[in-house]
Amino acid sequence: MYLLPPKPVAATTQGQFRKTNGGNTSMTSSDPIVKSNDLWRDINWFAVHAKPRRESFAATNISALGIGILLPRIKVERLVRGAAQQGTKPLFPGYFFARFCPQDSFESVKAARGVLQVVSSGRMPIPVYEEVVREIQDRIEEDGLIRIRSHHFGPGTRVSIQSGPFEGMMGKVERELDDRKRVAIFLETLLNARVLIERRWIESAAA
Repeated sequence: MYLLPPKPVAATTQGQFRKTNGGNTSMTSSDPIVKSNDLWRDINWFAVHAKPRRESFAATNISALGIGILLPRIKVERLVRGAAQQGTKPLFPGYFFARFCPQDSFESVKAARGVLQVVSSGRMPIPVYEEVVREIQDRIEEDGLIRIRSHHFGPGTRVSIQSGPFEGMMGKVERELDDRKRVAIFLETLLNARVLIERRWIESAAA
């Protein structure tokens, strides 16, 4: 399952956004006014958009400025010349987090090598929820990686194949095998041919 970068906090001169019980954001005029000048002077976490496959390079250059960095990574297994090889990749491909004061460091962060942009609204960088960053940090294990919980693929689940000989094809799950490592799938692009796929090679597809 692809994970997207967390939705940032938006600021307004008319009020402030906050989370409701349903997890959405709402604005209330009774809350203290959050001015853009305050956000410009405060130290917050911000999402940084890196050039393709340059997340580590960009994060290293920003870290050299004395700025705190969070580049969460997960372990992945890729098929290389028919053999499975272990590797890592960013939890949010193309993005990482930096903690800084925009007034002091915004221009330096934007100009760092490997950076495309700091996620912003107009000219104002958008802070990321502190609790979102803290939750990610809490899930980092001793080896520096985040473990993604194994996803259950029930019968009829539509999936996309991300690796292996059928990479790029779509199908529907018939059943998971008892070893929990393989899944029987009907491939839509091969007239519903039934194949066994390593479960690590598939991801749930949008309906």
